[in-house]
Order: sequence, then C-alpha cells, then structure tokens
Amino acid sequence: MIDRILKAGITASVGLMALFYVAHNIANLPEALAFFVYTTSHADQTAYPVTLLPVPPQFLIVAAMIAVFALELVAGIGGLLGAWKMWSLRKATAADFEAGKALAKIAMGAAVLNWWGLFQGIAVAGYQLWQMPLGQGPNQGSWIYGGMAMMTLIYLSLREAEA
Repeated sequence: MIDRILKAGITASVGLMALFYVAHNIANLPEALAFFVYTTSHADQTAYPVTLLPVPPQFLIVAAMIAVFALELVAGIGGLLGAWKMWSLRKATAADFEAGKALAKIAMGAAVLNWWGLFQGIAVAGYQLWQMPLGQGPNQGSWIYGGMAMMTLIYLSLREAEA
C-alpha cells in the first residue's frame, strides 16, 4: 500500500511542477519568446562559435514554444489526474492499479520528452545552450526536471503487489 500512495504523491508533485512551469511561461509570454529567440540565435557562443543548427524563422520558434508548453501541460494535467486515479485505486487489485497508472505514465513520458528530448537534445546539444550565460539555468534545470520525471516513470513501471 505504501508504494501505491508514494507513486500517487510523487506523480502529483512532478505534475504540479510542470503546471507551475507552463503557467509561468504563459504569464511571461513575451519574455519566453525573447528567450527562445535568444537561445536559437547563436548569440554569446564563444566557446564553440559554430552551431550546426540554423537560426530558425519566427514561426518555427513559435511552434517549438507550443510544443514545449503542450508537453508541460500534458505532464502537469496528466500527472495530477493520473495521481488522483492511482490514489482512488490504492486499495484495488494489482491489475486494476496497474491499469490505472496509464495516464500517469503518459504524463511522465511527456515530461521526459520535454526536458530531456527538447531541452537537452535540441536546445542544449543542438543550439549549444550550455555555453550561453542565460542558458545555464535551463540547461541544469531541464536535466534535473527530466531526471525527476524519468525516476518517477521508472518507479511507476514497477509492478504492483496485491493490496
């Protein structure tokens, strides 16, 4: 029973974190757009001045923002709903609880795709966010947030014993 309660609680905390991030992004939309433009502009890249990915047009930057925000929304809303589902099934059979983890797994997968796939894979590796002064926070943060989501996803994937 303790694992079921922990799985619900940890999933809720990662989901809430994702909702806070997307809410802050939306509340600061002009600044978010400026940051996306900055990070894809090749500015302030003195350590490795050659970046293989091109400076994207504005519509692709907006599309990237929409993708990030959508994944954060899926992680946030799905994480909270998935946590609630697991909480409501905490005394159910192992098979029912397993089935009830689906939304939480999707939510944590969305978080991993966002923070490790988009941030680490494209922004950090592709646009060399790691060397920009303003990129240090998102570089480090996305590694941590992606790790939290991945550890939660792994924990969720452990099979349940009968209640």
